[in-house]
Amino acid sequence: MRTLSPPVLYFHSVAPRPFPGWPLRFLTMRLDRFEQQMRYLRDRGYRTIFLDEWAAMRRGEQPVDERAVCLTFDDGLLDNWVYAFPVAKKYGLKITLFVCPELIEPGDHVRPNLEDVWNGRCRLNDLQGLGQLSWGELRHMQASGFADVQSHTMSHAKYPTSDQIRGFYYGGFAGFYPILNTYSLAEKPFYSQDKTFEQRLPLGTPLFEEKSAVIARRKFISPEFHEEITGLAEKYDLTIPEHRPNFERKAKQLYQRWKSAQKLVVGEETAAEYGQRLRYEITQSRQVLEERLQKPVRFLCWPHGDNSLPAHLIALESGYLATTVGKMTAESHRPDRIPRLGTDWGDIRPWWMYRKLDYKLGSHYGRQPYYALWRLNEWKNRLLMRN
Repeated sequence: MRTLSPPVLYFHSVAPRPFPGWPLRFLTMRLDRFEQQMRYLRDRGYRTIFLDEWAAMRRGEQPVDERAVCLTFDDGLLDNWVYAFPVAKKYGLKITLFVCPELIEPGDHVRPNLEDVWNGRCRLNDLQGLGQLSWGELRHMQASGFADVQSHTMSHAKYPTSDQIRGFYYGGFAGFYPILNTYSLAEKPFYSQDKTFEQRLPLGTPLFEEKSAVIARRKFISPEFHEEITGLAEKYDLTIPEHRPNFERKAKQLYQRWKSAQKLVVGEETAAEYGQRLRYEITQSRQVLEERLQKPVRFLCWPHGDNSLPAHLIALESGYLATTVGKMTAESHRPDRIPRLGTDWGDIRPWWMYRKLDYKLGSHYGRQPYYALWRLNEWKNRLLMRN
Protein backbone atom coordinates (compact mmCIF):
# COMPACT_ATOMS: atom_id res chain seq x y z
CA MET A 1 0.00 0.00 0.00
CA ARG A 2 1.34 3.45 -0.96
CA THR A 3 2.02 5.90 1.86
CA LEU A 4 0.79 9.23 0.54
CA SER A 5 2.65 12.42 1.37
CA PRO A 6 3.83 15.43 -0.65
CA PRO A 7 6.69 14.79 -3.10
CA VAL A 8 10.19 15.71 -1.96
CA LEU A 9 12.47 16.95 -4.76
CA TYR A 10 16.24 17.02 -4.38
CA PHE A 11 18.94 19.29 -5.78
CA HIS A 12 22.64 19.82 -5.12
CA SER A 13 24.43 22.64 -6.92
CA VAL A 14 22.80 25.49 -8.86
CA ALA A 15 24.92 27.91 -10.91
CA PRO A 16 24.95 29.71 -14.28
CA ARG A 17 27.29 26.96 -15.48
CA PRO A 18 29.30 24.14 -13.88
CA PHE A 19 32.41 25.38 -12.05
CA PRO A 20 35.58 24.63 -14.07
CA GLY A 21 37.91 22.22 -12.32
CA TRP A 22 35.48 21.32 -9.52
CA PRO A 23 35.39 17.49 -9.27
CA LEU A 24 31.67 17.58 -8.39
CA ARG A 25 30.60 19.82 -11.27
CA PHE A 26 28.36 17.04 -12.62
CA LEU A 27 26.02 17.87 -9.70
CA THR A 28 25.31 21.39 -11.00
CA MET A 29 21.90 22.29 -12.41
CA ARG A 30 22.13 25.35 -14.63
CA LEU A 31 20.59 28.45 -13.10
CA ASP A 32 18.22 29.08 -16.03
CA ARG A 33 16.91 25.49 -15.78
CA PHE A 34 16.43 25.86 -12.02
CA GLU A 35 14.49 29.10 -12.48
CA GLN A 36 12.28 27.45 -15.09
CA GLN A 37 11.41 24.74 -12.57
CA MET A 38 10.68 27.25 -9.80
CA ARG A 39 8.43 29.22 -12.18
CA TYR A 40 6.68 25.98 -13.14
CA LEU A 41 5.87 25.22 -9.49
CA ARG A 42 4.57 28.72 -8.83
CA ASP A 43 2.51 28.96 -12.02
CA ARG A 44 0.84 25.60 -11.38
CA GLY A 45 -0.14 26.58 -7.87
CA TYR A 46 2.23 24.37 -5.90
CA ARG A 47 2.87 25.31 -2.28
CA THR A 48 6.32 24.57 -0.87
CA ILE A 49 6.56 23.25 2.67
CA PHE A 50 9.23 22.33 5.20
CA LEU A 51 9.71 18.78 6.40
CA ASP A 52 7.86 19.30 9.71
CA GLU A 53 4.64 19.88 7.77
CA TRP A 54 5.54 17.09 5.36
CA ALA A 55 5.96 14.69 8.31
CA ALA A 56 2.59 15.68 9.76
CA MET A 57 0.95 14.76 6.46
CA ARG A 58 3.04 11.61 6.13
CA ARG A 59 1.94 10.44 9.58
CA GLY A 60 -1.72 11.27 9.00
CA GLU A 61 -1.73 14.10 11.55
CA GLN A 62 -3.08 16.53 8.97
CA PRO A 63 -4.68 16.10 5.54
CA VAL A 64 -2.36 15.71 2.56
CA ASP A 65 -2.29 18.87 0.44
CA GLU A 66 -2.01 17.72 -3.18
CA ARG A 67 -0.47 21.04 -4.16
CA ALA A 68 2.31 20.78 -1.58
CA VAL A 69 5.91 19.97 -2.47
CA CYS A 70 9.19 19.99 -0.54
CA LEU A 71 12.43 21.25 -2.13
CA THR A 72 15.66 19.90 -0.61
CA PHE A 73 19.32 20.74 -1.26
CA ASP A 74 22.21 18.47 -0.27
CA ASP A 75 25.81 19.21 0.77
CA GLY A 76 25.68 22.82 2.05
CA LEU A 77 27.17 24.34 -1.10
CA LEU A 78 27.81 28.07 -1.34
CA ASP A 79 25.90 28.33 -4.62
CA ASN A 80 22.72 27.41 -2.70
CA TRP A 81 23.00 30.83 -1.02
CA VAL A 82 24.37 32.73 -4.01
CA TYR A 83 21.96 31.46 -6.69
CA ALA A 84 19.30 28.95 -5.56
CA PHE A 85 17.97 30.70 -2.44
CA PRO A 86 17.36 34.10 -4.10
CA VAL A 87 15.55 32.49 -7.05
CA ALA A 88 13.36 30.27 -4.84
CA LYS A 89 12.54 33.25 -2.62
CA LYS A 90 11.75 35.35 -5.71
CA TYR A 91 8.97 32.88 -6.56
CA GLY A 92 7.79 32.62 -2.95
CA LEU A 93 9.14 29.08 -2.53
CA LYS A 94 10.77 27.50 0.53
CA ILE A 95 13.83 25.26 0.52
CA THR A 96 15.33 22.75 2.97
CA LEU A 97 19.12 22.57 3.29
CA PHE A 98 20.81 19.32 4.36
CA VAL A 99 24.30 20.27 5.60
CA CYS A 100 27.35 18.61 7.20
CA PRO A 101 28.89 20.58 10.10
CA GLU A 102 32.43 19.51 9.09
CA LEU A 103 31.93 21.21 5.72
CA ILE A 104 30.49 24.53 6.94
CA GLU A 105 32.82 27.53 6.78
CA PRO A 106 33.50 28.98 10.22
CA GLY A 107 32.41 32.56 10.83
CA ASP A 108 29.34 34.74 10.42
CA HIS A 109 30.33 36.22 7.06
CA VAL A 110 27.61 36.59 4.41
CA ARG A 111 28.77 36.85 0.81
CA PRO A 112 26.95 38.66 -2.04
CA ASN A 113 24.22 36.77 -3.88
CA LEU A 114 21.74 37.35 -6.70
CA GLU A 115 19.66 39.71 -4.56
CA ASP A 116 22.68 42.04 -4.43
CA VAL A 117 22.85 41.90 -8.23
CA TRP A 118 19.13 42.67 -8.59
CA ASN A 119 19.46 45.60 -6.18
CA GLY A 120 22.47 47.05 -8.02
CA ARG A 121 25.02 46.38 -5.27
CA CYS A 122 27.24 44.21 -7.47
CA ARG A 123 27.42 42.62 -10.90
CA LEU A 124 26.58 39.04 -11.80
CA ASN A 125 30.20 38.36 -12.72
CA ASP A 126 31.28 39.49 -9.25
CA LEU A 127 29.48 36.60 -7.55
CA GLN A 128 31.57 33.72 -6.25
CA GLY A 129 29.50 30.54 -6.07
CA LEU A 130 32.12 27.83 -5.60
CA GLY A 131 32.62 26.81 -1.99
CA GLN A 132 30.75 25.84 1.15
CA LEU A 133 28.13 27.77 3.11
CA SER A 134 29.15 29.72 6.22
CA TRP A 135 27.34 29.67 9.55
CA GLY A 136 26.35 33.27 8.89
CA GLU A 137 24.71 32.40 5.58
CA LEU A 138 22.86 29.48 7.15
CA ARG A 139 21.56 31.73 9.94
CA HIS A 140 20.49 34.38 7.43
CA MET A 141 18.53 31.88 5.34
CA GLN A 142 16.98 30.22 8.39
CA ALA A 143 15.84 33.59 9.75
CA SER A 144 14.24 34.53 6.42
CA GLY A 145 11.41 32.00 6.78
CA PHE A 146 12.21 30.71 3.29
CA ALA A 147 14.80 28.10 4.32
CA ASP A 148 15.16 25.38 6.93
CA VAL A 149 18.43 23.65 7.87
CA GLN A 150 18.60 19.92 8.63
CA SER A 151 21.36 17.30 8.95
CA HIS A 152 23.35 15.58 6.21
CA THR A 153 25.49 13.71 8.79
CA MET A 154 28.70 15.17 10.18
CA SER A 155 31.33 14.46 7.54
CA HIS A 156 29.97 13.26 4.15
CA ALA A 157 33.05 11.02 4.05
CA LYS A 158 33.72 7.69 2.38
CA TYR A 159 36.27 5.16 3.70
CA PRO A 160 37.99 2.00 2.39
CA THR A 161 36.04 -1.13 3.31
CA SER A 162 38.14 -3.91 1.77
CA ASP A 163 41.45 -4.70 0.10
CA GLN A 164 39.79 -4.86 -3.33
CA ILE A 165 41.23 -2.35 -5.80
CA ARG A 166 38.65 -0.50 -7.91
CA GLY A 167 41.19 1.33 -10.07
CA PHE A 168 44.12 3.72 -10.09
CA TYR A 169 44.01 7.48 -9.72
CA TYR A 170 44.61 9.64 -12.79
CA GLY A 171 42.70 12.73 -11.68
CA GLY A 172 39.00 13.53 -11.60
CA PHE A 173 36.15 12.43 -9.38
CA ALA A 174 37.43 8.88 -8.79
CA GLY A 175 39.87 10.16 -6.18
CA PHE A 176 37.59 12.77 -4.60
CA TYR A 177 36.96 11.08 -1.25
CA PRO A 178 40.50 9.73 -0.71
CA ILE A 179 41.72 13.28 -1.33
CA LEU A 180 39.09 14.87 0.92
CA ASN A 181 40.21 12.52 3.70
CA THR A 182 43.67 14.12 3.60
CA TYR A 183 42.31 17.50 4.76
CA SER A 184 42.25 18.48 8.42
CA LEU A 185 38.95 19.55 9.96
CA ALA A 186 40.10 23.17 9.74
CA GLU A 187 40.95 22.82 6.03
CA LYS A 188 37.96 20.75 4.92
CA PRO A 189 35.39 23.57 4.38
CA PHE A 190 37.82 25.24 1.98
CA TYR A 191 38.77 22.24 -0.16
CA SER A 192 37.09 23.61 -3.31
CA GLN A 193 39.27 26.73 -3.17
CA ASP A 194 42.46 24.64 -3.17
CA LYS A 195 43.86 24.81 -6.69
CA THR A 196 46.11 21.85 -5.87
CA PHE A 197 43.20 19.62 -4.79
CA GLU A 198 43.73 16.96 -7.47
CA GLN A 199 47.51 17.04 -6.99
CA ARG A 200 47.24 15.96 -3.34
CA LEU A 201 47.00 12.34 -4.52
CA PRO A 202 49.90 11.10 -6.68
CA LEU A 203 48.95 9.76 -10.11
CA GLY A 204 48.77 5.98 -10.02
CA THR A 205 47.60 5.80 -6.40
CA PRO A 206 45.54 2.62 -5.94
CA LEU A 207 41.89 3.28 -5.17
CA PHE A 208 40.24 0.74 -2.92
CA GLU A 209 36.60 -0.20 -2.57
CA GLU A 210 34.95 2.50 -0.45
CA LYS A 211 31.59 3.15 1.15
CA SER A 212 29.82 5.99 2.91
CA ALA A 213 31.01 6.66 6.45
CA VAL A 214 27.64 5.59 7.88
CA ILE A 215 27.85 2.02 6.51
CA ALA A 216 31.64 1.56 6.33
CA ARG A 217 33.53 -0.59 8.82
CA ARG A 218 36.71 1.27 7.98
CA LYS A 219 39.82 -0.64 6.94
CA PHE A 220 43.34 0.80 6.91
CA ILE A 221 45.63 -0.02 3.98
CA SER A 222 49.36 -0.47 4.55
CA PRO A 223 51.31 2.80 4.06
CA GLU A 224 54.27 0.72 2.90
CA PHE A 225 52.16 -0.70 0.06
CA HIS A 226 51.17 2.83 -0.99
CA GLU A 227 54.83 3.87 -0.91
CA GLU A 228 55.85 0.92 -3.08
CA ILE A 229 53.12 1.67 -5.65
CA THR A 230 54.04 5.36 -5.65
CA GLY A 231 57.68 4.46 -6.27
CA LEU A 232 56.62 2.33 -9.21
CA ALA A 233 54.39 5.11 -10.57
CA GLU A 234 57.29 7.55 -10.55
CA LYS A 235 58.97 5.47 -13.26
CA TYR A 236 56.16 6.33 -15.70
CA ASP A 237 54.75 9.56 -17.03
CA LEU A 238 51.15 8.82 -16.11
CA THR A 239 49.90 12.07 -17.59
CA ILE A 240 50.19 10.17 -20.89
CA PRO A 241 47.32 7.64 -21.11
CA GLU A 242 49.35 5.28 -23.29
CA HIS A 243 51.79 4.73 -20.41
CA ARG A 244 49.11 3.62 -17.96
CA PRO A 245 48.50 0.00 -19.13
CA ASN A 246 52.17 -0.93 -18.59
CA PHE A 247 52.15 0.69 -15.16
CA GLU A 248 48.90 -1.02 -14.19
CA ARG A 249 50.15 -4.43 -15.27
CA LYS A 250 53.14 -4.19 -12.92
CA ALA A 251 51.10 -2.47 -10.19
CA LYS A 252 48.56 -5.29 -10.20
CA GLN A 253 51.34 -7.87 -9.91
CA LEU A 254 52.65 -5.96 -6.89
CA TYR A 255 49.13 -5.75 -5.47
CA GLN A 256 48.61 -9.51 -5.85
CA ARG A 257 51.83 -10.23 -3.95
CA TRP A 258 50.71 -8.03 -1.04
CA LYS A 259 47.21 -9.48 -1.13
CA SER A 260 48.45 -13.08 -1.18
CA ALA A 261 50.66 -12.32 1.81
CA GLN A 262 47.62 -10.82 3.58
CA LYS A 263 49.59 -7.66 4.37
CA LEU A 264 47.42 -5.07 2.63
CA VAL A 265 45.05 -4.37 5.52
CA VAL A 266 46.91 -3.29 8.64
CA GLY A 267 43.90 -2.33 10.75
CA GLU A 268 40.13 -2.34 10.96
CA GLU A 269 37.60 -0.57 13.10
CA THR A 270 36.12 -2.62 15.88
CA ALA A 271 32.35 -2.84 16.18
CA ALA A 272 32.56 -0.47 19.15
CA GLU A 273 34.67 2.06 17.22
CA TYR A 274 32.28 1.92 14.27
CA GLY A 275 29.30 2.41 16.56
CA GLN A 276 30.96 5.41 18.18
CA ARG A 277 31.71 6.96 14.80
CA LEU A 278 28.16 6.28 13.62
CA ARG A 279 26.79 8.24 16.57
CA TYR A 280 29.25 11.03 15.77
CA GLU A 281 27.89 11.20 12.22
CA ILE A 282 24.22 11.01 13.22
CA THR A 283 23.73 12.23 16.79
CA GLN A 284 26.50 14.78 17.10
CA SER A 285 25.72 16.41 13.74
CA ARG A 286 22.22 17.12 15.05
CA GLN A 287 23.56 18.48 18.33
CA VAL A 288 26.03 20.80 16.60
CA LEU A 289 23.43 22.19 14.20
CA GLU A 290 20.90 22.78 16.96
CA GLU A 291 23.48 24.53 19.13
CA ARG A 292 24.92 26.71 16.37
CA LEU A 293 21.62 27.63 14.72
CA GLN A 294 19.34 27.62 17.80
CA LYS A 295 16.65 25.58 16.07
CA PRO A 296 15.33 22.01 16.16
CA VAL A 297 16.86 19.49 13.75
CA ARG A 298 14.49 16.57 13.14
CA PHE A 299 15.41 15.21 9.70
CA LEU A 300 18.46 13.46 8.29
CA CYS A 301 19.55 12.97 4.69
CA TRP A 302 22.03 10.14 4.06
CA PRO A 303 25.02 11.13 1.86
CA HIS A 304 25.35 9.06 -1.32
CA GLY A 305 22.00 7.44 -0.46
CA ASP A 306 23.88 4.85 1.62
CA ASN A 307 22.27 3.80 4.89
CA SER A 308 21.18 0.79 6.92
CA LEU A 309 18.45 -0.18 9.35
CA PRO A 310 20.81 0.13 12.37
CA ALA A 311 21.84 3.63 11.24
CA HIS A 312 18.19 4.58 10.74
CA LEU A 313 17.28 3.30 14.21
CA ILE A 314 20.12 5.28 15.80
CA ALA A 315 18.74 8.36 14.07
CA LEU A 316 15.28 7.75 15.50
CA GLU A 317 16.73 7.14 18.97
CA SER A 318 18.67 10.41 18.63
CA GLY A 319 15.50 12.43 18.10
CA TYR A 320 15.07 12.52 14.33
CA LEU A 321 11.53 12.09 13.03
CA ALA A 322 12.57 10.66 9.66
CA THR A 323 15.55 9.93 7.41
CA THR A 324 15.79 9.74 3.63
CA VAL A 325 15.19 6.42 1.90
CA GLY A 326 18.28 6.65 -0.28
CA LYS A 327 19.17 3.27 -1.75
CA MET A 328 16.88 1.36 0.65
CA THR A 329 13.94 1.77 -1.72
CA ALA A 330 12.02 -1.11 -0.15
CA GLU A 331 11.44 1.14 2.88
CA SER A 332 9.79 3.93 0.88
CA HIS A 333 6.41 3.14 2.44
CA ARG A 334 7.52 3.71 6.04
CA PRO A 335 6.19 6.89 7.68
CA ASP A 336 9.64 7.62 9.14
CA ARG A 337 11.33 7.50 5.73
CA ILE A 338 11.62 10.29 3.14
CA PRO A 339 11.46 9.18 -0.52
CA ARG A 340 12.85 11.81 -2.90
CA LEU A 341 12.64 12.59 -6.62
CA GLY A 342 15.26 14.09 -8.91
CA THR A 343 14.37 16.63 -11.59
CA ASP A 344 17.60 17.23 -13.54
CA TRP A 345 17.42 15.69 -17.01
CA GLY A 346 20.36 17.40 -18.64
CA ASP A 347 19.82 19.64 -21.63
CA ILE A 348 16.34 18.57 -22.73
CA ARG A 349 14.12 21.33 -24.04
CA PRO A 350 11.92 23.20 -21.54
CA TRP A 351 8.72 21.75 -23.03
CA TRP A 352 9.93 18.20 -22.33
CA MET A 353 11.17 19.19 -18.88
CA TYR A 354 7.70 20.52 -18.00
CA ARG A 355 6.11 17.30 -19.23
CA LYS A 356 8.50 15.26 -17.11
CA LEU A 357 7.63 17.40 -14.09
CA ASP A 358 3.94 16.91 -14.86
CA TYR A 359 4.56 13.16 -14.96
CA LYS A 360 6.64 13.02 -11.75
CA LEU A 361 4.32 15.15 -9.65
CA GLY A 362 1.10 13.89 -11.23
CA SER A 363 1.95 10.20 -10.84
CA HIS A 364 3.05 10.80 -7.25
CA TYR A 365 -0.48 11.94 -6.39
CA GLY A 366 -2.18 9.27 -8.53
CA ARG A 367 -3.44 11.71 -11.17
CA GLN A 368 -4.30 10.23 -14.57
CA PRO A 369 -2.93 9.54 -17.08
CA TYR A 370 0.37 9.95 -15.22
CA TYR A 371 -0.33 7.29 -12.60
CA ALA A 372 -1.24 4.70 -15.24
CA LEU A 373 2.03 5.45 -17.05
CA TRP A 374 3.92 5.12 -13.75
CA ARG A 375 2.31 1.74 -13.01
CA LEU A 376 3.20 0.55 -16.50
CA ASN A 377 6.81 1.67 -16.02
CA GLU A 378 6.98 -0.09 -12.62
CA TRP A 379 5.66 -3.29 -14.18
CA LYS A 380 8.29 -3.04 -16.93
CA ASN A 381 11.08 -2.52 -14.35
CA ARG A 382 9.97 -5.55 -12.34
CA LEU A 383 9.82 -7.62 -15.51
CA LEU A 384 13.36 -6.54 -16.40
CA MET A 385 14.46 -6.94 -12.74
CA ARG A 386 15.58 -3.30 -12.47
CA ASN A 387 14.25 -2.82 -8.94
